[in-house]
Amino acid sequence: MEKRTAVTLALFAGSLAVTAVCFALGLPFFFLFLFLPLFFMPKLDVRRCPVCGCRVHPEDNYCSVCGAALE
Repeated sequence: MEKRTAVTLALFAGSLAVTAVCFALGLPFFFLFLFLPLFFMPKLDVRRCPVCGCRVHPEDNYCSVCGAALE
């Protein structure tokens, strides 16, 4: 499992646990914890085809969808 996926799942499980505890105690709770991975995970550089915009692997020389040459 990828490290990014493992961290996201751990944060999700933690947010569900905190939500369940708050609900059991009768405290107001919000689902803000569910969105924490969106704010703290680094953005990955994704290489895209300049013609069709599809994601391509960094080592590819041609787009697998439209066949355009990649720089």
